[in-house]
Amino acid sequence: MSRLEFSAGVTVKTTPERAFDYFADYRHVADVLEGVSRWEPVGTKTRGVGARYTVEMAVFGLPLKSVLRLDRWRRPDEIGWISESGLIKQEGGFRFKPDPNGVRIELRIAYEPPVSVIGAAVARRLDGMVRHRLESALDRIRETLESL
Repeated sequence: MSRLEFSAGVTVKTTPERAFDYFADYRHVADVLEGVSRWEPVGTKTRGVGARYTVEMAVFGLPLKSVLRLDRWRRPDEIGWISESGLIKQEGGFRFKPDPNGVRIELRIAYEPPVSVIGAAVARRLDGMVRHRLESALDRIRETLESL
């Protein structure tokens, strides 16, 4: 199975700094990413490159657990992560770009579905579900940031 990638963006009426600071607080991630039930720090470091998180999400009713590590942190431009463990290898992040109407928030996720566990048909369904969840997350991000 090859690597799958999704990216999308949304324009929000706020500043890059305010958008960055919202996502710099790990407690907000599970609020906007559908299916994520847990995003908690591993250890005392909760911000910046090297911070690690235990993440749990449900896919087709099955719980998936992983440990993600922040590998990019440039305020107010970017927050990114890679997986250290878990069934699905992934990387992703948020970019915050100034826009005449506020800030353009871009979300990118790249992942490798495990070949030994799921076939191509299931991987396509998984990809469709991930895309739907991330598009919904962008809508929630806009609503949340514009209401603050």
